[in-house]
Amino acid sequence: MQGLQSRLGKPIRLTWFTRELLWPEYTEKEMDAFHLIVLCSASKRVQGAEMSEGGYIQGAGDDSELWSCGLTPKIFWDNRSTLFATGEEDLPAVIAELIGKHHREMGNEDAVLIRPTNNIYIGRSGRGSNSEPAVVGINEERLFDLRINCNAPDAGDTDTSLTEPTTEEDAKALSLGCPSGKLGSRQLRKVLNKVEQFVALHLSRDPSQSLIVTCDNGKDLSAGAILMIICLFYNEEGNFEGPRRGAFINKEYIRQRLAWVISSKHDVNPSRSTLQSVHAFLMKRP
Repeated sequence: MQGLQSRLGKPIRLTWFTRELLWPEYTEKEMDAFHLIVLCSASKRVQGAEMSEGGYIQGAGDDSELWSCGLTPKIFWDNRSTLFATGEEDLPAVIAELIGKHHREMGNEDAVLIRPTNNIYIGRSGRGSNSEPAVVGINEERLFDLRINCNAPDAGDTDTSLTEPTTEEDAKALSLGCPSGKLGSRQLRKVLNKVEQFVALHLSRDPSQSLIVTCDNGKDLSAGAILMIICLFYNEEGNFEGPRRGAFINKEYIRQRLAWVISSKHDVNPSRSTLQSVHAFLMKRP
């Protein structure tokens, strides 16, 4: 944070630019005292709708998965010239092409370690470290000791069970069977207890085991499952402590743990529905 403050040199001030064209009036002297960042929105701004009286912007960027067509900040900035030069009617096809190209180029991306832990990894279903498969039930290279796949297994895959594993390999792999999108985010809440049982069973025996959690895009459901794990099982130093049933968990506590995930993998973007599922599971525990 100190390094960032040094580079910026002066504070940041945010303002909205909306359909009403509300524009703050600052003198030249005032403008020299801060960096002005303008947030643009086509939505209506309701004055005084919050306690801060700063105004509420309806639909101001939340649920980005509903309108971004899968475009991420990195893909946007890397291809901004192409996007700006593309007509609105052609944008969906161009965005789909850019996303596909990005995924092909990222095919060799390793699983990412969630710091400050030394054994929790996040990845995308279908690939792991060095492009090895990360699908539940496949671990020929033994790259990770334990695996959790948040999405439904492919047809023909074994339905992993905590109580009746078919093989030793199945015993160390868990499939949650969540669909993609909001339905999957809601389903996550119902299966987080399986994640808790799985982690407690295996890591309590040997906390040094590596665990990778994957989902279709490697940044939504997997991030939610990991958030629950590090809230319940890891202390402030990132060390496994077993089920921390006596720990006081509130929104601020969860937000601090979420920062571990986001700072470790910068494109992580758990949806609001996913975060709501994690909050509900953690904060309604006995």
